Amino acid sequence: MPNPTTTPQTALPHPVAYNIAQAAKVLGIGERTLRYLIRAGQIRVARVGRRVLVPHSAIVEFLERGGVEQVLYGHVAVRKARVEALA
Repeated sequence: MPNPTTTPQTALPHPVAYNIAQAAKVLGIGERTLRYLIRAGQIRVARVGRRVLVPHSAIVEFLERGGVEQVLYGHVAVRKARVEALA
């Protein structure tokens, strides 16, 4: 029987959830824009205590919906995102 401490673990191809900085980087947008999209209900989040986490599935859902054509927040415009960004 293999020893569980020496058996290699199968790594997930991506994290289950991202913090705000990581999710913004994955989407190629700024943290401020991501927070705006969260407040606007465009991206689903999970709250763990005071932490805000963006599930990987929420990012995929957002991209599959076509992202947003244009969201204006001050002078920031978000271009349409594509699913290939995560591939």
